[in-house]
Amino acid sequence: MSKMSTDNLRNNLTNLQRTYLWDVLIPNPLGGGDPDTISIRARAMPLPGWSFGQILVPYKQSPGVVYPGKLAFSHDWVCTFIEGEDHAVFDIIYDWRQLIVHDKTNIGTTDVAIKSDIYLKLLKTDGDESMKIRMVGCFPRIGDDVPMSYDDESTVLYSVTWSYDRWEKVAE
Repeated sequence: MSKMSTDNLRNNLTNLQRTYLWDVLIPNPLGGGDPDTISIRARAMPLPGWSFGQILVPYKQSPGVVYPGKLAFSHDWVCTFIEGEDHAVFDIIYDWRQLIVHDKTNIGTTDVAIKSDIYLKLLKTDGDESMKIRMVGCFPRIGDDVPMSYDDESTVLYSVTWSYDRWEKVAE
């Protein structure tokens, strides 16, 4: 049995994972565009979550017993990008959106042709990869409003909500 102490914690947790050491990789943005642009300009993103449903089995007068049910994902993931005057991120997402359903012809493409995998990589302080997550079957679902104002000198941030089928840790 180990003792609880700050020394034990320090020896067990020698190098903390930093929230700012990560990359987003879309190997082949559908509709075109440079994958490096998306990766370099990704500013904020969460690691995707998960949950289990619950199966409650009542028993007589007791509160019952709970068993884990189906594995569930939110199927939504938001990533915020810094936009440049070249509007490269906007163009990549816009062209992808046009493949899903074109805004003038109202004609879309098959499910297979609009989905791509997105990789989230956590990095070590030396730049090496510490963990990689693959989000399977992604497509842009929502492009948030982008506020513009004369009130300050901030940069344009473009947030996109992606839908995905599932996520998995990529074996090292």
